[in-house]
Amino acid sequence: MKLTSDNETLAENKVLILYLLNKVGKPISNDSLLNLVLAVTDMNYFYFQQFLLDLLENGYIMNYYKDDHSFYEITRVWKGNFRINTRYSSRHYKVESR
Repeated sequence: MKLTSDNETLAENKVLILYLLNKVGKPISNDSLLNLVLAVTDMNYFYFQQFLLDLLENGYIMNYYKDDHSFYEITRVWKGNFRINTRYSSRHYKVESR
C-alpha cells in the first residue's frame, strides 16, 4: 500500500485503528496496537505511525506516556460517535448483502 493510495484505502486503515481501539476499551501501547493491526492487515510501520499522528491531530484519539511507553485510546467523544456509526454501518451492510 502506498501512502498516496486512494482516499478510501487510507480512510479504511484509520477506521481499522479506531475500531481496534474501541474494541480494546482501554489504553494500549503503541507496540500492542501495531501487533493488533498487523494481525488483521498488512501495514507498513511508518504508515501506521502516520495514521496515528493524523488521528491524534484530528482529535479522534489521545495518547500519553507512562514508564517511557506511549499509550493510545479513542477519545470519549469519538467513542460514542464511533459506536453509533458502527451500528448504522452494520445495518447498512446487512441490507446490501442480501
